[in-house]
Amino acid sequence: MSDRMIVIVGFVVVLLVTLGVVVVTHVRRDLVAPVGETVAYLTRTRVARIAAVVVWAWVGWHFLVR
Repeated sequence: MSDRMIVIVGFVVVLLVTLGVVVVTHVRRDLVAPVGETVAYLTRTRVARIAAVVVWAWVGWHFLVR
């Protein structure tokens, strides 16, 4: 298995886990907060929003640029 295939499989796993969490949040609202509310809570301050953009840029640069 090539490095590229491992990365693709990793992204597919992350996507499936994310979709699973979204489904669980819609089915059991009393158990888990919806993803949108969680993101809004985590990025409620300016510093947190800047940190989120920096992390997103780092992930994009290191894993998506080829």
